[in-house]
Amino acid sequence: MPPENIKLGKFKASRIIVKESWNALKQDKEVMWFPVISGFFTLLIIGAMASFFYFNLLGGSRTEFKIDESKEITNLVLYGTLFVYYIVIFFIVNFFQSALFIIVQGRFSGQDLNFSDGINGASKHIGKIFIWSFISATVGIVLKIISENFKVVGRIIAGVLGAAWDILTYFSLPALVIGNLNVKDSFKESAAIIKKTWGETLIVNFGVGLFFVVVIVLAVLLSLAIIIFSPTTYTFIIVGVIFAVFYIAMMLLSTTLSSIFKLALFNYARTGTIPQGFSDDIFKQAIK
Repeated sequence: MPPENIKLGKFKASRIIVKESWNALKQDKEVMWFPVISGFFTLLIIGAMASFFYFNLLGGSRTEFKIDESKEITNLVLYGTLFVYYIVIFFIVNFFQSALFIIVQGRFSGQDLNFSDGINGASKHIGKIFIWSFISATVGIVLKIISENFKVVGRIIAGVLGAAWDILTYFSLPALVIGNLNVKDSFKESAAIIKKTWGETLIVNFGVGLFFVVVIVLAVLLSLAIIIFSPTTYTFIIVGVIFAVFYIAMMLLSTTLSSIFKLALFNYARTGTIPQGFSDDIFKQAIK
């Protein structure tokens, strides 16, 4: 067993997290479909909302509103539309992430759940997921209003408050679905875990992202090198398409592995038990 005072470098910790989360993913490959489906529906909603905005609020023109009333009413319509968009997007993302949590939690508990089990399990918590999405959307729209109406100071305040909110609620969704808590208690649980894991854990928790940033940067450099050495239109198109597909795949994989490790850390913070397949060096560093 590694010593209690083990100190890992940021990228080494990130690499270990990715490797061990990947091993967990290989046991339940179907969970990869959840971020894919979530992304698909998100794109559909973005397209639908953009069409609604363009044809109903702009009247098919990029320069003229169909609303002739006061600026306050115009802003009300705009923020109202954005608020609905936030609710729908948050709900889609939270619902499918909850389904992923349920399957992975089953694996941690020695069960072998399938895709339908994840969907059915998330459906049992659909009311709480919607309430949490509504709260998240409310916070998002308030921060948007602050950012847009108080200029530079507003953007700074919104940025700080937004970051604080994201950190404090980092474990709220697994607390809702896996911990089976209500919305109020899930916030308290998340804040308590963050307090327990403050410091190195922020690096550890977001370590998956660090690993994939390095991978994508290397892919960008390789793509540029190929284009420089073969500067043709066909090369540019082929490299561009391959890179776009690679980037999307990496983002989906990063999202999935981040969710798996978040759940593993959530379990350890609550029970003190390290999920099977994860080594204790990361967790001993994360939980102080």
